[in-house]
Amino acid sequence: MSADAPIRVPVGLRVLAVVVGLTALGLCRWQVLRDGERNAGREAALQVEDSPVVSENVPVDDSLAWRVVRWRGHYEGPPQLLAGRQEKSALGYGVAQAFVREDGVRLLADRGWIPVDNVEGRVGELARSDDDVLVGQLRPATGKTGATPLAGHGTAIWTTGAWPSIQAATSTPGPLIVLVGGEEGSRTSVDPPLGGFQRVPERDQTSLHYAAQWLAIAAISATILVPGLLRRARQILGA
Repeated sequence: MSADAPIRVPVGLRVLAVVVGLTALGLCRWQVLRDGERNAGREAALQVEDSPVVSENVPVDDSLAWRVVRWRGHYEGPPQLLAGRQEKSALGYGVAQAFVREDGVRLLADRGWIPVDNVEGRVGELARSDDDVLVGQLRPATGKTGATPLAGHGTAIWTTGAWPSIQAATSTPGPLIVLVGGEEGSRTSVDPPLGGFQRVPERDQTSLHYAAQWLAIAAISATILVPGLLRRARQILGA
């Protein structure tokens, strides 16, 4: 067979290539859309990155999302624990607790991480709170609704990300929670709970990687469906 002879592809293989190619293109498009969803918070944070710290007692609504705040008030009630958090290689829990602003507004604060050692003692200490200054970044309360915690260490233990459920349990209305940290996201203390945040989260490339893989599969399907494409590409590239 000469190099220019047409390649015969069985009909069944062509049909399979069409199905696989269209499916791969659809999944590629979906992952591109997911990339926008994954990085929507980052884009919103970039828009307010240079905004001043919110120090006045203003209503907590969507307009404050990703803003850094400094508010006086006090923590109230037993802290809730978040399972599965680590600090480097050390195991521990996240700490969520209601914060009552000096004007009476309640919101849920993610205070950071505590180690597994003497968890119940730390929970008791955090439940006894005097007046304090809350510094942190407001973020949307995403996650599961209707989640049920486990009982342990003298309080409730939740799965990571069940923020709407924790808000309901602590009577802290949404739509935002506050991640405790310094004004630039730095640690507020050397003692647990260790808070902190990235003022602008890093870009999540996961969906783009998946999109590239699906696009590659679609391209392979196209060369099976139309074998001459590969030969033409080699001619164009001079290979």
